[in-house]
Amino acid sequence: MASKCANCEARLSCGCQRRTASNGASACSSCVSSLNAKLAQEQLAANQVVVTPPVTDPNLWGANRYKTN
Repeated sequence: MASKCANCEARLSCGCQRRTASNGASACSSCVSSLNAKLAQEQLAANQVVVTPPVTDPNLWGANRYKTN
């Protein structure tokens, strides 16, 4: 049974057509570089960290935190 390219779904019948992408999937020789670039871009997007700004509302923290009135 021949495998298929993970990028273009082409049938990979010959060993000279088969390459392994960075995620371990089979890819054809013409698609392996674009598939590796797409996987790297997805990995980069998954690793980005969202930074939330600190709370600066004076009513939540500091001198006005505990009101006596």
